[in-house]
Amino acid sequence: MEKEVLDIITEILTNERLDGIAFQNEEYMHAEEETGRRQDLLEEMLNEEQYKVFEKYLTAENHRTAVYAALSYKQGMKDLTALLVSLL
Repeated sequence: MEKEVLDIITEILTNERLDGIAFQNEEYMHAEEETGRRQDLLEEMLNEEQYKVFEKYLTAENHRTAVYAALSYKQGMKDLTALLVSLL
């Protein structure tokens, strides 16, 4: 299946450019550190079987968040395009 141009642009920008911006953002980095601390605490509290279930949950949640971010970015691009076209 051929990807739409907007899908390709969204994928490139969210995977590369947005990561670069996020990793330079102080608030994001603090949130990332807090997430890491909380995950470390959970690792200490859970047995191996429980942690495997937790890891599967994290994987599903990360995927959901990534899909949502891509949809948001793509919608923002569509909105900007519509705005620019309406101004012409």
